[in-house]
Amino acid sequence: MTDNLAVDNLSVDTSEMAQYTMEAELYLKQLANKTRLMVLCSLVDKELSVTQMLDHVDVSQPVISQHLALLRESKMVATRRDGQTIYYRLADERVKQTIGLLHKFFCAQND
Repeated sequence: MTDNLAVDNLSVDTSEMAQYTMEAELYLKQLANKTRLMVLCSLVDKELSVTQMLDHVDVSQPVISQHLALLRESKMVATRRDGQTIYYRLADERVKQTIGLLHKFFCAQND
């Protein structure tokens, strides 16, 4: 008997799945914080500097900078420097799709 988990016609060997559990746990922990989630949501379709982000996320500049450092460390956001200003954006398509799905489930108005 094989130890498989079927999801939407996909079969995943649970021993293979265990290899990715730690990465998934760290990824989900980043999303489990309200401030980090707001930061990621504000970056879903644009890049922003810390100053610009303060218009979207109601926290102080030091707090947002601490959360951005954690998101950079976990490779969920990437940066671009223009002079003294650092711009942040979502690092990859996985993050963008995750935020899009969360928006669809929790933020979008029902038609």
